[in-house]
Parts: sequence; C-alpha cells; structure tokens
Amino acid sequence: MLKSGRKMKRIVLSVLALFVIIASASVAALPVPSEYDHIYYLKPDTISVLGYSDNTMVQLWFNTTKPFQRGEFNITYTCCCANVTADIDWGPEWEDVGAAWWNCGYLFGFFANEAPGMNPENLPPGEYLVGNITLYCCDETPPCETNLNFTKARLWEWIESEADWIEHDGTSDNATFTCGAPTEETFSKDLYEGWNLVSLPLTPSDNSANSVLASVWDNVSAVYRYNATSKQFESASTMDPGEGYFVHVTQNCTWTYNGTPCTSMSTELKQGLNMVGWLNCSKAIDDALSSIAGNYWYVARWNAVSQSFEV
Repeated sequence: MLKSGRKMKRIVLSVLALFVIIASASVAALPVPSEYDHIYYLKPDTISVLGYSDNTMVQLWFNTTKPFQRGEFNITYTCCCANVTADIDWGPEWEDVGAAWWNCGYLFGFFANEAPGMNPENLPPGEYLVGNITLYCCDETPPCETNLNFTKARLWEWIESEADWIEHDGTSDNATFTCGAPTEETFSKDLYEGWNLVSLPLTPSDNSANSVLASVWDNVSAVYRYNATSKQFESASTMDPGEGYFVHVTQNCTWTYNGTPCTSMSTELKQGLNMVGWLNCSKAIDDALSSIAGNYWYVARWNAVSQSFEV
C-alpha cells in the first residue's frame, strides 16, 4: 500500500490539473484573507426553513483591516427559492441606508456616522454587524436550495486631505439557503483495483471516511486528499462534497452511499494544481468553470481502468 501511495504521488504531481475546494466555516470573526482588505459574510452561512412562506433571520457582518466610512453589498439568489426582504434591521452605526431589488437580489448601501457631504469620519478596522436580514422561502413546491452570493462587497475610506473616497479591495464568504428537507438519494459507482478518483455528489449524514465508504471499506487500503496550499497529498479521515479523493481498493467493487443532492458549490482555488469534486449533475467544462474563464490551463480526470489521467 505504501509503495502504491508513493507511485500515485509521483504520477499525480506531474500531470494533475484538477481543482480543490476549501470549505468555508462560520466563525466569531471570519479572518480577512491576506490579499484583501475586508470580507463580508453571513452568520450562520448555512440557512434553512421548513417550507413555503417560512422565514428566518440571519446576521450580516464584515471584518475589515482598513478604516472605512461607507459600504455597499449585493446579495443574489435563485428566483424563486429564496427571497430577501428590503427591511433590514440595521446596526446602530449606520445612517442614510438604502436598498433596491436587482436581478434576483438586493443591493444595499450604508454610511457610517454622517451622510455624504457632511465631513464624514472613518470608523476603525474591526468586525461590524451590518444588520439582520430576513430570508423567506418563496417556492410553493419545496424542497429547493440556492446560494446566497455577494456579487458586490465594497467599503470606502474618506481621505480628508484629498476630499475624496478610496475603495478598498474586498471579498465575501457566500452562504446557502434551503427550503424544505432535501430528499435522500443513493449514489453508486464502480471502483477498480488500484487508485480511483472520486467525489461526493451527495452530502452524507456522517462524513467520516469509513462511513462514506462503508459498502467497500473492507477493500479500501488508502484514502487521500490533495492540499493545494502545501502541494502535498494527505491521508483523509473525513470526506465532504466538492473535494476530490483518491481511494485505493484491493479489488474491483461497487461503492454505494446515501445522502442529499449537492446542487451548488463555491470554491476557493489556489494557484497551481487543485483537486475538486463536482455536483449531482453533468455540465460542459466551459460552463462548469465559467466563473474562472481564462484563469485555468486544462482539466484532467482519472481513468481508473487504465490507471492514468485524461485531459
């Protein structure tokens, strides 16, 4: 098994061009990525309601490493699984706030302390509660699921010496909204003796590797994920949707497991080689990777029968 593992690493590192997902997590103050000045996010970032017309309230926050005086953000979603009310319960720091419906989403803007043209003062870096947002399900035939995507996540600082604004470079952590309980399904895939590159199109109730691979666990000798930051393979004890895994089995077998369908994903890719999974559907590569068009060279998949990559 160790010998097979070393061989697999040599082969993959020379030709691998897949994509890896880094899962987002809801934390007390989401760290600002080093290449940005601020980040917008929702607490919690996984939201659900029971059915049609049911609603829930979530908090919208941002964390900034720069002073600022005004902001703007746009949240979009699938029409009509979710909807956002324009009546935000704004935090105490904000004045002259506004909202407008735009392309299955809402565009929100706010000023801190003073309205524009009134000698505004910047607020210091830190984490700020923008306000509470009410989400409700508008799908009359749930279940349904949609991403809550920030298509704008902006902050401006007032520069008194120049009597002008500068915009800081920001990013966001998107969220997921589910209406109704997703229907559990069964996924089945033939595995071949040797290495198999797999992902999870269904979200399992138990994400431990021995549970996800329970139907073939007696034949499994290794499970690896690829760390796109360190550029190294690591043994995987858990398995999650959106990520690719190399599974080594000692004989041909059929893998089955149960879970709820994954219908959307948002991934952070690192420069260089990445390894990701895909959703519970099929798409052309240029469609699936349209959000990063021009930023990738090629995509490869693993042929478990020939034990080789195909571009």
